Amino acid sequence: MRIIHTKGTITIALCLMAIFLAIGCAATKKITEDITGGEKALKKKIGFLPVVNKTGYGGKDFEKPARVYLNILLKRFCDDLVIIDSQKTCNLLERIPRLPSGQLDNLALAKLGRAFGLNAVLEESLSEIECVTDKRGIWGFRNTCMLVQLSVRVRAYDIETGAILFDEVVNDEVEVSEHDWQNIKERSGYHKEIADRLLTKTTAKICKKIREPLGSEPWKGYITFVSGNTFALTAGKDVGLAIGDVLEVFGTNEPIEGQAGQFYLVSGPKIGELRITRVYRNRAEAIGILGSDLQKSSHVKLKR
Repeated sequence: MRIIHTKGTITIALCLMAIFLAIGCAATKKITEDITGGEKALKKKIGFLPVVNKTGYGGKDFEKPARVYLNILLKRFCDDLVIIDSQKTCNLLERIPRLPSGQLDNLALAKLGRAFGLNAVLEESLSEIECVTDKRGIWGFRNTCMLVQLSVRVRAYDIETGAILFDEVVNDEVEVSEHDWQNIKERSGYHKEIADRLLTKTTAKICKKIREPLGSEPWKGYITFVSGNTFALTAGKDVGLAIGDVLEVFGTNEPIEGQAGQFYLVSGPKIGELRITRVYRNRAEAIGILGSDLQKSSHVKLKR
C-alpha cells in the first residue's frame, strides 16, 4: 500500500494551489476588465464568520488552520479582494445573533457589514469527516487505499441584500496508513499532518468557489454618516477610491420577508451622485452633486 507522510507533500500542494489560484484570480480580473471595458474597478471587502466544526474531530485545532489557510491564499493571490480580519471585526461578527429557526439573523449581519464597508461575509463549516476505502490502480493490480474524506460547507452572504450569494459543499480526500485511518475513525487523538493535508486540498476548491461569484460582483459602498452636504463612506484607499471619483447613489425599497423570519433588503433606483473630496486608509468623504435625501440610500457604486 502506498502511504504519503512527508511534510514536503504539503509544501508541494500549497505551491501548486498557489499557482492555480494566481492563474484563476488573473483570469477573473481579466473577465472583470472585459465587462467594465477596462475602466477603473474597485476592490471588494470581505469578512469571515467563525469557522464551525461539526465533525467531532480536532475541535479548535482543526478550526484554526482552516481559517488561516483561506486568509493567506486569498490575501496573496486575489488582489481584487480586501480581507477584513481585525480582531474587532471578528469579535463583532462572532456575536451576530441567530433567529429562533437557528438561521443567522441576516439583517443584523447586513447592518454590521455596512458599518465595516463589507461586500460579503463568508462562513465555513467543517461538516463531515469520513474514513472510507477504495480500490485504485491498474486493473488486475488494484490495491485497497485507506482514505479520509473532508466535507466543508461554504456560504457567502451578500451585505447589500442580506441574501446568500452561494451555498455549496466542497469535498476532498487524502490517503493515509491503516493505523491512522483506524485512529481517525475512532476519533482517537488529533493527527495534525493529516488534517493539514485535508485542509490544503479543500482550501483550493473553496477559494475557487469564493473567487468566481465575488470577482464578477461590482464594488458597493455605504453611507454611514451625514453632516449637511458631507457624506462619510466606509471605504477609502483600501479599495482604490480617489479624490474626484463620482459615485452613484441608489435608494431603498421595503424589505421582503422570506422564510423562517428572514428579511431581505431591496435596492431602489438611482437617486443621486456623490463626488469624493477626501480619502483616508479605509474611509472617505464626499459631497452631494446630484439629487436629494441621499442619506436614505441602500448603497453607492462607482459611476462608469
